[in-house]
Amino acid sequence: MGCSFFVAAVLVAALLSAPAMAGRLELRNEISGVSSVRKTKLAVRCWSNEDDLEWNMVKPNESRIWKFTTMNMWPFKKTEFRCMFRSAFGTTSDDVVTVFSVEGGFRKQCGVGGNECIWVAKRDGFYLRKILKDDDRHGHKKFVDVLKSKWVWKW
Repeated sequence: MGCSFFVAAVLVAALLSAPAMAGRLELRNEISGVSSVRKTKLAVRCWSNEDDLEWNMVKPNESRIWKFTTMNMWPFKKTEFRCMFRSAFGTTSDDVVTVFSVEGGFRKQCGVGGNECIWVAKRDGFYLRKILKDDDRHGHKKFVDVLKSKWVWKW
């Protein structure tokens, strides 16, 4: 009985001492080359297991930013945001896109640091902006946009 109590106490202490991390999700609308502003708007609905960010309308050259604390305690690494996107060009080829996840491999896709994921809507599709270098001293970031989904008509 004493040994199992000790093991349980050590497990609880390990779980409680795991550091929480800050996550940042940014969705940018860089759709251009269309004469009507109405046609370049981006409709976005994002949610996680804990939060529903509801539908948002993102105008051209604007973005929406959400900051949150990620769950980083084994076995509860569950922070994941999923989104649906609609534009005048259609929807993403996957109805629901995972745009932020605490899974190690996924976070590496976002780039340096992995706690910030930037997604960009352009006229030809939906991109993940991978951060290659982050120079905090001068606020400059080097990045590459990786096409993740072309717009498709499904409705």
